[in-house]
Amino acid sequence: MNEPDRFDSDMRRLKFWGGVLLVVAFVALLVVLRGVLAPLFFAFLIAYVLDPAVDKLETFRLPRAAAIVVLLILLLTGLGLFLVLLVPQLAHEVALFARELPGTFRSALDEWRPVLESRGIELPHSLPEIFDQLSSESEGLGRDALSPVATVLQGLVGRTAGALASAVSTLMVPVFAFYLLYDYDRIIAGISELLPGRYAPSIRSLSSEVDDVLRSFLRGQLIVMCALAALYSIGFSIAGIRLAVPIGILAGLVSFIPYFGGALALILALLMCAFEYQGMGQIGAVLAVYGVVQVLEGFVITPKVVGEQVGLSAIWVLIALLVFGELLGFTGVLLALPAAAVLKIFVSHALRKYRASALYNASPSPVEAPAETTVDTPENLSNIGEVVVIAAASSEAE
Repeated sequence: MNEPDRFDSDMRRLKFWGGVLLVVAFVALLVVLRGVLAPLFFAFLIAYVLDPAVDKLETFRLPRAAAIVVLLILLLTGLGLFLVLLVPQLAHEVALFARELPGTFRSALDEWRPVLESRGIELPHSLPEIFDQLSSESEGLGRDALSPVATVLQGLVGRTAGALASAVSTLMVPVFAFYLLYDYDRIIAGISELLPGRYAPSIRSLSSEVDDVLRSFLRGQLIVMCALAALYSIGFSIAGIRLAVPIGILAGLVSFIPYFGGALALILALLMCAFEYQGMGQIGAVLAVYGVVQVLEGFVITPKVVGEQVGLSAIWVLIALLVFGELLGFTGVLLALPAAAVLKIFVSHALRKYRASALYNASPSPVEAPAETTVDTPENLSNIGEVVVIAAASSEAE
């Protein structure tokens, strides 16, 4: 290998390992700073989503700062109305159900006792009996697990400090979002100027694709979550399920986890049916609502809203949730789906480059044909005889 080839090989190796080290350092930095990433993530998410709207308002000669303030006020007002109007009603329904739970549980036991006892399953007669059984079995464990007063006070102080820190972090989100929105275009322009000229067009093209896919994914996922929450809430309400709206909202919020949102909605609805049994017709209605929503999600909502371009397979979503959740905790769960969508683009580009590379398209080395063996046919023998006669004649002439 000559010197230029050796130099190019060393540079490629250096670039590869340098990229690996940068990725490892970035992941390590995220792990170290995972405690402060949640407010920054929400602030960046707000800035990323609202930046096109801010740019649109600027075209109407509205100053950028004023446009940001208007949009943040509208966003916070909508969130506040949701918290003020809907959350107290949901909390009241859940609290009322919790107060009625002992009587509901007793009625459910009376309803299901003959069926279960006929199959040899013995049930306790009341909630106090269940608690007495649990307390008798865990009396020694509970006595050994009593904590000192100092530990209790320390835990209370720690929880109070944690609540104050969470409140401060929540209040800082709109502040971070304002400054990110105000400098968003300048930050993007500054990063673009730092790109090396040789790779700038490719990087800008890839960044544009990432931006399009990420915006489509976030918008589509939000629409899917709201649609599923509405469908489950309306369907379970029609079926006469108690707490239909809280169950629907909860199922919609966790629907980004494949199969989990639908399974949670079905299990909670069936539990409500068991607590307030109204016959097999209600159970059939729950199963029908679940089936219709699953069909709509799989064949209409997700394909039309999210699309195949940004759709992620269930296995990759689960892997991303597990990996990012293990690395970054709650923030990792929030980052998992956007990061998986972006990684899908990079993997697709890497596969396309690999398929276009000389390594992939190199033809197999030709196999040398075996040497032909000479067969002593009569023609070959006559030719050999002529050569021998000529050689003998020439030797006699000499």
